[in-house]
Amino acid sequence: MIENNWVLLVEANNDVEADIICGFLQDNGIPTRKADSSPYTGAMRVIGGQAVEVQVFVPEPFLEQARGLIASFETGTDYFDEED
Repeated sequence: MIENNWVLLVEANNDVEADIICGFLQDNGIPTRKADSSPYTGAMRVIGGQAVEVQVFVPEPFLEQARGLIASFETGTDYFDEED
């Protein structure tokens, strides 16, 4: 179990985007968790079928690595090649 402080990495637009981000990071060895950024989001999920503003958190020691991976994904570069 992760004993570190969890910090906000990004706010995804919806559950699907948050799941993609979490899956990508987890595939690269970074623990993640999601939390709705608004107490009304749960109601929106029930009423509208899709939540908005889902926060993605990572343990603080993984924050910079997670940011680098997200940036490399967005730009199409290879994060791991840049560190060598």
